[in-house]
Amino acid sequence: MKAATNWMPLVAAIALAMAGCSSGGYYDDRSEAYTQAKSAEPLTLPAGSELYETREAMPVPKANRPYRASDDEFTAPRPQPTVAVRDYVERRSMGDARWLTVNDPPEVVWPHVVEFGERQRLTVTERDDASRRLTTSDGMIAVRDGLGDTSQVRCERNNRALDGCLDALANYLGARGQTAMASNLASREGAGASLVRLVGNEGERALLIEADPDQVWAELSHLLERDFDQPEQQLVSQDAAAGDFQVAYLPLAKRQAGLIGGLFSDQTPRPARLKVVPAAEGQTRLTVAAAGEPALDDDGVRDLLGRLASLLR
Repeated sequence: MKAATNWMPLVAAIALAMAGCSSGGYYDDRSEAYTQAKSAEPLTLPAGSELYETREAMPVPKANRPYRASDDEFTAPRPQPTVAVRDYVERRSMGDARWLTVNDPPEVVWPHVVEFGERQRLTVTERDDASRRLTTSDGMIAVRDGLGDTSQVRCERNNRALDGCLDALANYLGARGQTAMASNLASREGAGASLVRLVGNEGERALLIEADPDQVWAELSHLLERDFDQPEQQLVSQDAAAGDFQVAYLPLAKRQAGLIGGLFSDQTPRPARLKVVPAAEGQTRLTVAAAGEPALDDDGVRDLLGRLASLLR
């Protein structure tokens, strides 16, 4: 009798789950119900009412092909995960170095920096438009290539960051750049595809990134601190000198297993090590290696690299 009762808690849990959800998830799956929806008769206005010009508040796009009621393979599409939109000006750091990342290419940012020097009435001792460097009596302001179509703006004296200068620049560039960012956003939608690429086969998969390792590490540090703060994806540690990160990541397929599937699958986030490795000149490889058990399988590695690629874009 004792052996027979060992399964009772599990059976009760399954029964409770089945009572609260009809198809293995937390909520009732009504995807099939939408396929049975029918159009209602149009509203009839009372006599004497005036008809004003109207438009559809939520227009339905035309289908690419007619729906077949006998199509047993129909499933409602899942929503795609979203990626947070960058601020126009963001701060970055690596060790003692600190700088600004501006969401515009250097040729757009440089005139604003020159204008900043004029507005602040800085004593400019040298202006180099070719290298985009402004030398003043207080220090040096430089605009460099960033990751993709972004810029690095540094304000330094004797190779040490000037925090007051960076604060003033961040406020000035942020105020000037919101309109430019909105107008340029549409033209950049395809730029991320060439910036980050998934390369390699099973056991050798990596991201190939068109940027220097220091830029990639600093950008990843910022993005992981911002986004990997959940039970399913966590930033455990980071080491700028070694160029690596320790993360814990649960693949998306495991998260979507549902309540019933979760009872029979391991929901423990997989420990992994991300390594930033120099590749060809101006390129970086980002690799994933197991950092403990349970380890990511090949599908999990692809999932994690895909998530990181979406953040970097």
